[in-house]
Amino acid sequence: MIAQISSNVCRYRGYVLDAGGIGFEEAEKLFRFDVEVPKSEEDEAAPAEGEDAEPTPPKIERRLNEETCPTFVILTQAPPGLCKAKWQAMGGKDMQEFEKRMQAYVGSNLTSDVHSLADFFQDVANKGVLNLPVAGKDEEDLFESARIFVESAGRPLNYLPTEAEVAKDIVERRQLKIAKEKEEATAASSKQDNRDAEQQQEQKRHDGRMQTIAEHEAAQQKLMELPLREYLMQYMVPSLTEGLIEVCKVLPDNPVDYLANYIEEHAADQNP
Repeated sequence: MIAQISSNVCRYRGYVLDAGGIGFEEAEKLFRFDVEVPKSEEDEAAPAEGEDAEPTPPKIERRLNEETCPTFVILTQAPPGLCKAKWQAMGGKDMQEFEKRMQAYVGSNLTSDVHSLADFFQDVANKGVLNLPVAGKDEEDLFESARIFVESAGRPLNYLPTEAEVAKDIVERRQLKIAKEKEEATAASSKQDNRDAEQQQEQKRHDGRMQTIAEHEAAQQKLMELPLREYLMQYMVPSLTEGLIEVCKVLPDNPVDYLANYIEEHAADQNP
């Protein structure tokens, strides 16, 4: 990684580094280096004659590599549940690996008695750090917050789109988002209307069935309330009389069976 960010492309055109879960020590190794401090006149003075003195060891000093150290630092903040969801959305299936990385990050950056990554950039590199919560924000909001932070010292001249182009792009994306939301709302409303129409039709069919049942029960109740003589005279005697007349006309070999079959066939003629 040191070789990559030290390349001419990164040095002169800039870079975006996803530092992952590194802490203070990893950042110190990545953005600082050892420099041999020139000896002072006293250190360079030759030892006195006859003295067998060892040469003074070189002095080493840790310095910040200004060419590779980032100018802007953004630390995203999210609850563990959201981090877990992002991990799964990116294809992560090994939850033990996730827990291992999460614990390593907590140990390196969220422990009170340990210097964190933010401490390195603020105290050692003297760089401003933006703590950016991501919960409840969409990609556009996060990008806009990062843009404002980066452009706080002036817009960088590295072939980025102009402010008008950025504003136009934001407006277009918002319009597309609004249009998509309207389309989804219309589809949901249409679906609800269809569901309501189906429910109304089913209710009508149900009401029709209940009305038929009620009419049948009312007819049955009316029959049960009729006296036996009246019931027989109204529903039995006419069919029986017609059957006897038919028997007299046909003169079958078995009049009883013939009469029974006749009454059965013409039972629907007398609709109670």
